[in-house]
Amino acid sequence: MSMMQTGTAPTARPELPVRNRSTLIVFFTLAYGLSWTVWGTTLAQQAGWIGWSVPAEPFAFLAVSVAALVATSVFGGRAALRSFGARLILWRVPVRWYVAAVALPALPAVAALGLHLALGGQHDVHALVPLAAVLPLLLSQLVLHLLTEEAGWRGVALPRLRAGFGSLPAGLLLGLLWAGWHIPMFFLDDTRQTYPFAGFLVMVVSISVVMTWVWDHTGGSVLIAALFHAAMNTAWAVLNILWGDDRLFWLCVAFTVALAAVVAVRQLRDTTAAPVPAPRAATLTAGAASRA
Repeated sequence: MSMMQTGTAPTARPELPVRNRSTLIVFFTLAYGLSWTVWGTTLAQQAGWIGWSVPAEPFAFLAVSVAALVATSVFGGRAALRSFGARLILWRVPVRWYVAAVALPALPAVAALGLHLALGGQHDVHALVPLAAVLPLLLSQLVLHLLTEEAGWRGVALPRLRAGFGSLPAGLLLGLLWAGWHIPMFFLDDTRQTYPFAGFLVMVVSISVVMTWVWDHTGGSVLIAALFHAAMNTAWAVLNILWGDDRLFWLCVAFTVALAAVVAVRQLRDTTAAPVPAPRAATLTAGAASRA
């Protein structure tokens, strides 16, 4: 028997574990705890308390994927791990979402740079990354974020947050938690996080909203989320957008917020959208119909 729900669509996802709350608690506790412990050794070494440190790269980032695997296996078992793996490599999505994953994160940076130059600002675009290094950087970032951060943020946390709160609140909440995870990096020597944390927080929350929208339309593909993350970092590095003039940084923040606002309005209007389908591998295991 089916029931009609006014204004909303069913949000059940058979591939998700029942104990979502416990999974999220364990995941975020481990992700923060392990990563912050790694960064903590570097901070302690900087302070002269110890004479060694655990290499932040890659171990602080791998900690997120370790947390994802542990939380998923403990509370979901093999079925949840299979679903997790299917989302990780889910590549059969419409081409337009590949284009969106590459273009959308670059739009605020390009717009900010254009307005900054139009206002008479000066900027050395290729100060960090030469044009010839764009593709290698994009591919390396894709692999890095697929196997580390995105395996956790969009592979484990987002499906469960979305199941409980819906797309827009899930994107906002995950953005706050994702930004908060970076806090120790702002205290490291020779860190890349030299810009104001307040602007970074606003920008990451906005990015999370946009990424959630793309994630929704790709069946929960972690691969596409990792491509988005990689394209964002590559655009920032190639255009040197975050480490130049303060005005340029805040323009990028403003344009990112504007992009997120457009996406948020679409999400709020789209009250009859279908739920995120299970990955093909998971639906075949469950004997469900193939994804539309």
